[in-house]
Amino acid sequence: MKICVIGDAPIGTRAIQALAHAGVEGVMAMAASEVQDARSHPPFSADVYLMALATSQQVQKVLTGNQGLLRMAPPGSTVIDLCSGDVTLSRELAVQTRLAGHHWLEAATNRNPADEANDSLTLLIGSDEATVTRMTALLDAICTQHLHVGDAGCGHAAALASDYLHAAHLITTAEAVAMAYRAGVTPQACIDAINLGAGRSAVSEVNFPRWVLPGRYDSGISTGQLRRDLRLARSFVTTLNLPEGLMKAVFERCQPPELCPADEDDLHHLCDRWLSRVPAQLRPPRLTETRAPGS
Repeated sequence: MKICVIGDAPIGTRAIQALAHAGVEGVMAMAASEVQDARSHPPFSADVYLMALATSQQVQKVLTGNQGLLRMAPPGSTVIDLCSGDVTLSRELAVQTRLAGHHWLEAATNRNPADEANDSLTLLIGSDEATVTRMTALLDAICTQHLHVGDAGCGHAAALASDYLHAAHLITTAEAVAMAYRAGVTPQACIDAINLGAGRSAVSEVNFPRWVLPGRYDSGISTGQLRRDLRLARSFVTTLNLPEGLMKAVFERCQPPELCPADEDDLHHLCDRWLSRVPAQLRPPRLTETRAPGS
């Protein structure tokens, strides 16, 4: 199987390293600009194209048009979209990909705090059953686990739902810890209590003990990444004419300027708004600098 990785997003580098570790040879890497500027068939003679791009709009630019990948790739190729994407646009691209005689599969990253802590990777798959079956060995090679959640668009939709809850749990857990502190409960005692009850979540079980309470800001996920996914989730809710409910409040509380981190800051700085008044001595010892150099 010939594999071409297009783009320079970190997920692409990780995929290349994982495939090499699995003994897959001949994996080709190309910049998006190389694909768009190509005028001959040979550079595109692969069986699978891993789109390591940041947005669905970038994926669209590479795939479509007179010199797009859908025209240049060999018939029956498989396009695997690795971005955190726009549900509606992904479904449109899936239709175009299939009409061009190719196969579509999206593999959206599910940002599980336990994965981040253990350097694992979970992918949520949106595709038809036959394509998933054919690509299972490849998916097994590039991620720790994957879950098929439905056809095109479903992988992105499930990832956005998870990211929305991730942001909501960060905010509500920080609010709960701040509330309990005002009543005399230390942050660590509050988290221990939450984790014994129905209010616990991956955020209280992993994020707070590992990153928030010790003041570590090295999770590898930026505030900007989470904001971007919240924008996509809110936009999709709007297109469905669904009531926003808590999503609007979560979205607004993740935006600048008041006590809100910059896009490049670690996402756990989102908790600073509520925990800034908790004395440092009541938190576990810090294991790293509170902010990365230059942030």
